[in-house]
Amino acid sequence: MMTKNSLFAVALLSLALCAGCATGGGGHSQGIQVTVSNGNVSIVGVTLTVQFTATVTGTSNTAVTWSVSGSGCTGNACGTINSSGLYTAPTVAPNPADVKIVATSQADTSRSGSLSVTVMQITVVVTPKLNNPLEVGKGLTQQFTAIAIPDAAPQTFTWTLVCDAGPNLCGALDPGTGLYTAPSTIPNPATAHVIATSTIDSTGSDTVDITIVKSRLSGLSTYAFRFSGFDANGPIAVAGNFATDSNGGIIGGTEDELTSNTQNTRTITAGTLSADSNVHGTLTLTTSAGARTYKVVFNAVGDGKMIEFDGTGRRGSGEIAQATPSKFKNSALPSGSSFVFGLTGVDTVLKRAGFVGLFRPDGVGAISSGRLDINLSGTASSSTDVIGTYNIQSDGRGTMTLTNNTSGLTYDYAIYMVGGQTNKANNPLTLFVISTDGPQNSPAVSGTIVFQDPTPAYVDSDFTGFTVSSLTGVDSNGNTLVSLTNAAGNGNTQTHLISGIYDANNAGQIVPAKSFSYSYAATPPSSSGKGRYELDLLGDPAANPVVPPVHFVLYSSAASRGFLLDQSSPAVYTGQMDLQPGANFARAELAGSFAAANANSVTSGVIEAAMNLLFTSDLPDFTVGGKQDETDGGQNAGQTLAGSYTVNFDGTGTINLTQPGAVNYVIYLLDNPKLDNRKNSAMVQHFVMFDKTNTNSSIIFAER
Repeated sequence: MMTKNSLFAVALLSLALCAGCATGGGGHSQGIQVTVSNGNVSIVGVTLTVQFTATVTGTSNTAVTWSVSGSGCTGNACGTINSSGLYTAPTVAPNPADVKIVATSQADTSRSGSLSVTVMQITVVVTPKLNNPLEVGKGLTQQFTAIAIPDAAPQTFTWTLVCDAGPNLCGALDPGTGLYTAPSTIPNPATAHVIATSTIDSTGSDTVDITIVKSRLSGLSTYAFRFSGFDANGPIAVAGNFATDSNGGIIGGTEDELTSNTQNTRTITAGTLSADSNVHGTLTLTTSAGARTYKVVFNAVGDGKMIEFDGTGRRGSGEIAQATPSKFKNSALPSGSSFVFGLTGVDTVLKRAGFVGLFRPDGVGAISSGRLDINLSGTASSSTDVIGTYNIQSDGRGTMTLTNNTSGLTYDYAIYMVGGQTNKANNPLTLFVISTDGPQNSPAVSGTIVFQDPTPAYVDSDFTGFTVSSLTGVDSNGNTLVSLTNAAGNGNTQTHLISGIYDANNAGQIVPAKSFSYSYAATPPSSSGKGRYELDLLGDPAANPVVPPVHFVLYSSAASRGFLLDQSSPAVYTGQMDLQPGANFARAELAGSFAAANANSVTSGVIEAAMNLLFTSDLPDFTVGGKQDETDGGQNAGQTLAGSYTVNFDGTGTINLTQPGAVNYVIYLLDNPKLDNRKNSAMVQHFVMFDKTNTNSSIIFAER
């Protein structure tokens, strides 16, 4: 959370204890009383103003004399205040930074009231920003944004570019807007620095380091991708990877594809990425089945969201991520570790299906134990006796077999390595996975495998964090059901309750901010693994008659996060739980650019969209702009976005677009740990949202 938020909490406590206390002889219960207020302002930036007012009782003469003092300053170094109570902060914050504003009664100078504020230098935060230099492709543009703290400070900055190779060799930076254009020729060295400085405080600045590169795709790298959607015959899913040459050009790869009636493994023979900015491009991959084209929006680290955008009649969405070649081996799944997974798709008669579970590899290709929960169109099953094998090849593609000894069934998968760590929750090792069994013989599912953090015991008392759960299902008529929940477990081993609110769009029927409180229980750890919880979500316990909740199983990848599967209904809700940093959110924390797209759309009527969103925070205006590509029956590229946004204290909010048309989204802010290498941790890095009026809505994931 930002500094201003923690100070705000302290200020509220101070106000509760003494809201402009009156001082002087005679006690507080008689005579003249002076009370000072300022609209609950606790922090003021240097050179900014705050209006104070004094309320005088016990006399007809209500005039006061204003003064300012501080233990770390004298005279104008504390700021100034005029006869009307308008306080102007000094140009340099005193140390200590608190100053006291005093209103003294002119009728009785022994009577006064006071209130303190904290003066702070302007803090500037620039986005996007990483620990490593931000890569910008040659000739491409990158929009940088900044916010000034406190929020009341002018959100105006002077932007400067410092080029390590010398003046005028690193492109151009608009000094007023922060729009950077990389040069068409890469300088030597290829590094530069973008600096935003507050226009009212030269000490308030922030710097982003950049590296100018040949392509938006890194050279001599591998990228993994996954995609799901629909063609004219029914559901489809794709997972694969491709390699790049030294210039970032695509030189080949492999993909596995599921349709409603076939499974195919194909070689990617060619491909291109045509980038029109550093955050947007068009990706084309060619196999023996022809060329497929996708619109891609990139996040700060170079991973992206994508939607299909071609004339094949297919519609869907997915993600692309740079892989780590050092993980292309069996030992990347080390002995003693555990991995959890969530898979979604259809069964052999094209009804909705969901799988969640965990497995324990041995580091050399065997899976010694595991658990599995399945929901096939409302028929749920669970197994604690799962074994299998896996084999990861040097190109990053592998195979995995899971055998459910409870049912006697075996499931075959292709796996594609992405990257990450196998020692803690932050940036966990991730794999994309897709069925390779024939879809007429076995459920056709795809999804993600994630390393499980070994630190928690995964018992009832561990389930305490604030979380956001993103859930998608299908009703009996084939309509989309989506919901977002904001909840926290109490960690109590006796009552173990999870309580919160949720918003839902059930095929166009809107359920706004519904409260709930239900039980949860950790499954005792065993030789088949740990991290499994059972819990109830959704429903309406206050309704008459009561709307019962949906019973879920959660496989945790870390404390209070993981994969969710409905175990009680034919809607087969699937989704994920993400850790949220709790309450105390502010709208300014969302300022900057985000890449966003649909995820796991479950009906063919969903409008797929890939968005580059740009949020601007400038009191009292909080606006959103950007561009989007979308498929609403046709293909609409480069649509301009315009509208406004709100953020509530609890991390919920709205985006209300007015252009290209009226669309209203419910948003839930996240702090998914995948980008824990960021410096500007005070800024929201991820959020989820859905259209609250569309009858075919979909969860949209956004990341900075």
